Amino acid sequence: MKPWLSGEYDQLFHQIHQRHARVITLAGASRHCGTSTHCNWLARRCAEDHKVLLVDLDLAGSGQGYSSRPWCSNGEGESDAILQLTEQLDLLPCPSKEQTILELRQPNTFQQALERWKQDYHYILCDVGTMTNTNWRNLPINALSHASDATILCLAAAKTTESELLTCVSKLEQNGISLLGTLINDQSNPSLAEEIIRVLNGKARWIPQRLKRKLVGYLQGSPLLQGKYQ
Repeated sequence: MKPWLSGEYDQLFHQIHQRHARVITLAGASRHCGTSTHCNWLARRCAEDHKVLLVDLDLAGSGQGYSSRPWCSNGEGESDAILQLTEQLDLLPCPSKEQTILELRQPNTFQQALERWKQDYHYILCDVGTMTNTNWRNLPINALSHASDATILCLAAAKTTESELLTCVSKLEQNGISLLGTLINDQSNPSLAEEIIRVLNGKARWIPQRLKRKLVGYLQGSPLLQGKYQ
């Protein structure tokens, strides 16, 4: 199963559709949130039905993993910079020109770029990276989100601290930005199978070893309990 066709992304897509949102911003509360992966998968879900542009604006991280390209905020060089990922999904990599980055920091300029992209795409998804002060190169979340129709916050289970989460929520509230929802990356959390095996090996001493080995073998061979997509 393709991850972007899972129930989680399907639910987000229907929320986007119900809100009539066309510009969606994804931001991370901390490092290791998988914001770029979430953004890519949500873009692929949206591209199942409509033409989508994925804009990489993670200027402080690895973003979508493609090299930056020279394009301008007024549209010059965009057609050469855009990469086609699927028939319905295009990617605009990070701008390599410092002037473009400075111009996109201006809300009016960014809004004009969005209006231009809307002429060719039904959905525009913006990967803006992590909302921390250390990522000073990234565009300000308040400017980006105010130009967006919906904002999604990404968290990392067992990684994002309470302080980081509260800081992000405070930033969003101060700027009057409401969340469409949250996406949680639980890669650092043990799978259900791993937790059951830990209990079997630690506390379930009364279970015969032969039966325990069979149970462990079943748990290790179950993609569902391992949390893996097929």
